[in-house]
Amino acid sequence: MTRDPDAREVTRDARRDHTAVDAADDAADDAVNSTSAPGDPRVVGPEALKGLAHPLRMRLLTELHDRGRATATQLATALGESSGATSYHLRQLHRHGFIVEDPGGTGRERYWRPVPGGWNLPVLDLADDAATSPAVDLVFREQLVQDMERALRALQQARSWPQPWRDSIRRMETRLSLTPDQVQALHEDLDAIIDRYRLVSGEPGSRRVLLTINTTPTEHAGLPATASDGAR
Repeated sequence: MTRDPDAREVTRDARRDHTAVDAADDAADDAVNSTSAPGDPRVVGPEALKGLAHPLRMRLLTELHDRGRATATQLATALGESSGATSYHLRQLHRHGFIVEDPGGTGRERYWRPVPGGWNLPVLDLADDAATSPAVDLVFREQLVQDMERALRALQQARSWPQPWRDSIRRMETRLSLTPDQVQALHEDLDAIIDRYRLVSGEPGSRRVLLTINTTPTEHAGLPATASDGAR
């Protein structure tokens, strides 16, 4: 439910009713469909979904995406958990293809990072199956809760930030009247823009910046464009 080649927690339509999350694993078990072309997000199957559907694993994955890389000990300190617990759940996330080991450590001091490539969670398909519906619900709700908590925390932290970083915070909500093909074109345009900025990431003075995109169709018919359709 997230999209970011080294990250979590973001949501976008993945070519139908999929939720995209940047995290695919070269060493993942067959719970993650490996039929995708190299570099494309992989489709998460029922077993990988069940491996993800745990509140602490969701929090670990979020923290890893925010940091880029971390050890079990660092994550334990950040989340108020024991290093034994974080180490165990990190191994489960690795087993199911959501993270990979990063060079530079050993044992509980080994570094982990979200896997590049991405993964797609076919939310509606899995929600229709009674065997996987509870796991879909947990993952989706946990992401929404974490998104809210992160936004509120950033508002508190931003009070001490330099003005340019204070000015960089933005929340925008708008309504458009689009066809499914137009929504798909919008996604492709946004992907192209995001990919362009990936190429310049990591410059001096940069910070890791979370960009969350939610595309939510309603059941209301579209209207002709007017000035009242502006963002808020």
